[in-house]
Amino acid sequence: MLNSLTNIKTILSGKLKRTLFEYKLPKLSGTNTKYNLLQTYIRAKNWVRCNNIPGKGIIVCKRFDNLYKGIAYPEVSGYYIPSLLQWGERNLAIQYAKWLCSIQNNDGSWNDYYGKHPYVFDTGQILKGLISVYPIIPKVKDNILKGCDWIISNIQKSGKLTTPNTDCWAEETCSDLIHLYCLSPLRQAAKIFKNQEYSDAIEKVLNYYKQNFYEKLIDFHTLSHFYAYIIEGLIDIGEIEIANIAADNVIKLQKPNGAIPAYKDVDWVCSTGIFQFAIIFYKLGKKEEADKAFDCACNLQLKSGGWVGSYGIGAKYSNFEEISWCNKYFLDAFSLKLQAHFANTLELEEKVSFGTYKLESNIDAKDGRTQTMLEVIRDTNPQNLLDIGCGKGRILKHVKDKYPQIEIHGLDLDKKIIKALPHNIHGKVGSILNTGYKDEEFDLVCAIEILEHAVDIENAIQEMLRITKKGGTILIIDKNKQYLGKFAMPPWEQWFDKNQIKNVLEQHNAAVTIKENIPYDQCDGSDGLFIAWIGTKNTN
Repeated sequence: MLNSLTNIKTILSGKLKRTLFEYKLPKLSGTNTKYNLLQTYIRAKNWVRCNNIPGKGIIVCKRFDNLYKGIAYPEVSGYYIPSLLQWGERNLAIQYAKWLCSIQNNDGSWNDYYGKHPYVFDTGQILKGLISVYPIIPKVKDNILKGCDWIISNIQKSGKLTTPNTDCWAEETCSDLIHLYCLSPLRQAAKIFKNQEYSDAIEKVLNYYKQNFYEKLIDFHTLSHFYAYIIEGLIDIGEIEIANIAADNVIKLQKPNGAIPAYKDVDWVCSTGIFQFAIIFYKLGKKEEADKAFDCACNLQLKSGGWVGSYGIGAKYSNFEEISWCNKYFLDAFSLKLQAHFANTLELEEKVSFGTYKLESNIDAKDGRTQTMLEVIRDTNPQNLLDIGCGKGRILKHVKDKYPQIEIHGLDLDKKIIKALPHNIHGKVGSILNTGYKDEEFDLVCAIEILEHAVDIENAIQEMLRITKKGGTILIIDKNKQYLGKFAMPPWEQWFDKNQIKNVLEQHNAAVTIKENIPYDQCDGSDGLFIAWIGTKNTN
């Protein structure tokens, strides 16, 4: 018996040493080391794909002792759904949503990952997921309404939002202030389903916490991960002034390399907390601080593609567990980083042109890219078309002039751009990874110099094909990988070998024609910079 115990201790000691070696900490001072952002994304996405419970949701965490093996986390699976949709992981998002609906309690609540007790916070995060997937699965409406009603039933007369059980809460890290992070799904549900009771409940809860806990709202008083819940919750319901004060107080503690302490008086960091504050800073327009925080947290990624909960001397928040929620906040922060970049580019476009390759608000009617789209329209005779990344209609206005009978739609990331579209073009905010359109909605789907920004190329092409009718056409025009480096470009941008895109299209049931040497600007196209891929979606 003694020998057996000794062997067990030796095995565990070996695993622990290996774990400590794997989790060896990058330096948290000085300048960040260079990391490859595309590789960081690929590893993070693969970690998510590899750590699901089939037919259920994301795991709780990954540990060397497999303590949580086989256990899916309802709360985290819920708030993963909007992130998965944003990055083109549509099937996984639908899987999570269906599972969560199947485990909802009769009273409308959801339990912790052990299935023992219902929590308001967990229920709120699951509602975020179901609301985001509602346009895809309308029948989740009943689950949403039941969940909202249950949350409201836990609001006291004073406005305090309580929860039936707090066994999973640690006093030094958690408090009912995190329930502010549950108000945004109530607001969304109020708007979608025109429910005044939900709107009134939000104001009641918000007023209670503002009047009684204002100092705590603006004071970094708990673990950064939980404090970020509170601040992002305020932002999401429009309390920008308070959120700005709180964020500025945190920025005072931010290290030169972007690190944010796990608590305001410690040197170690919480990985999720750094990503969450990057999100907060991006949402508040504090791009410089956001970029620094994002870079710092990306540098902490393990080779597995995951992150442990905390790093540094004295770290004590899940510091030997790869926590599933950190990857979610990486995806959200990266998405906002991209949006901030494009918003900044749009601002520059309105002021200056730089380098030899201009930021184009207009493309001439005789430009090869315009002419290629017009040729495809002539050959395929679409009744409707979508231009993804349409800008202010730089090509679409020429299409409308030549083919006024076609129903034309434009999609772009920025509301300002969409508002600037000509009145006879239908505009919508969205991305190439998450267009928001129905299956097989368009005869022709175009992406002109947009795929290069998509990050996840295969998911982007799958989304284009999903919304294209059987027998319909997709047109991709983008830059030749052979000339990579000709212009300055952000670290996530990709240019393509002609066979790379051809192979992806063919793998996803499309026949492909390639057109090379497309003229652009004042160039005749003989340099081969632009390639067009014309894919026809098979009818079977």
